[in-house]
Amino acid sequence: MPGSHPNPSRPAGRVLVTGASGTIGRRLVPALVAAGHQVRAMTRSDAAAQTAAAAGAEPLCGDVTDPASLSAAVRGCQVVIHAAGRMGASPSVKPFLPVNVTGTRNMLAAAADAHVRRFIYLGAAMSLLGSPRPITGADETWPLQQPRCSGYAASKTRADHAVQVANGPQMATVVIRPGWVWGTADDPSAASIVQAVRAGQMRLIDGGRRRIVATHIDNLIHAVGLAIDHGVGGRGYYIFDDGSTTIRDFLTGLLQAHGLTLPEASIPGPAAAGLARALDIGWRITRRPGDPPITRMIVELNRHPFLISDARARRELRYQPVITRQQGIQRLRATMQPANPGV
Repeated sequence: MPGSHPNPSRPAGRVLVTGASGTIGRRLVPALVAAGHQVRAMTRSDAAAQTAAAAGAEPLCGDVTDPASLSAAVRGCQVVIHAAGRMGASPSVKPFLPVNVTGTRNMLAAAADAHVRRFIYLGAAMSLLGSPRPITGADETWPLQQPRCSGYAASKTRADHAVQVANGPQMATVVIRPGWVWGTADDPSAASIVQAVRAGQMRLIDGGRRRIVATHIDNLIHAVGLAIDHGVGGRGYYIFDDGSTTIRDFLTGLLQAHGLTLPEASIPGPAAAGLARALDIGWRITRRPGDPPITRMIVELNRHPFLISDARARRELRYQPVITRQQGIQRLRATMQPANPGV
């Protein structure tokens, strides 16, 4: 079955996973265990440690923002998979720096001191946002950006650069850059869309006609497993599902899995951009928690095509998707059925 054994790489000794309790980490840890790796999961809570232990991993307390807590976590590990990170739609980079940038540098230093042979970082294809040219036919030769519309993407770019620079003869570093990671019932991006639809607040931007690439969770985990043994040190690799899709078609499938129908309502791109700017200012002035319903990052992702090639990963990582978009939607629908008995 696609996705049931997403990591075919040979056992690599002890592998440390940061962010083990996150949306990606919770799937990555058991997949690595199933593939025969000795997995150490870095956790920050008793509940997360219990989940990691139940998956067959060795839980160990650590925090990427606390360098003193990292030496024990990386000791004896041959590979580090750095999946910890903070997400969000704020245009300010400041909230993301401690975890995404400083935390990554802390992990790199700890890994180098522990003589880790390979450091795999989960970057983000969103680091191309803000490109001066339309993102069509993009690949790893395109320079990463620090867009003003997304502090998250800007922080991922800074961390991405730090990981590449840290590559050397003693420790090879590889960056895996997925698109929108989807296919889980707890996908935070999908959850916000579901909430907006149920509240009657969902609006497509420009009819959702732009084409994008995305990354099913199984395909991402498969690529991370491949990167343990394959890939050139100091390089980044984009990872996507086969083919592109329109935003409208993609959201239609996601919402159907939740027993919902995509609304037809749409707002022109320029109007959405103006509204996002106004809401951003209002949120900052009033210091409201969370993100506005429409953000500059969301507008940027919806107003323009987002088409990137993952040909390098297919050549150098030997990556091929293990699940199709249609299979992913079907599996998500089956997962959501208990919560949506009318589906």
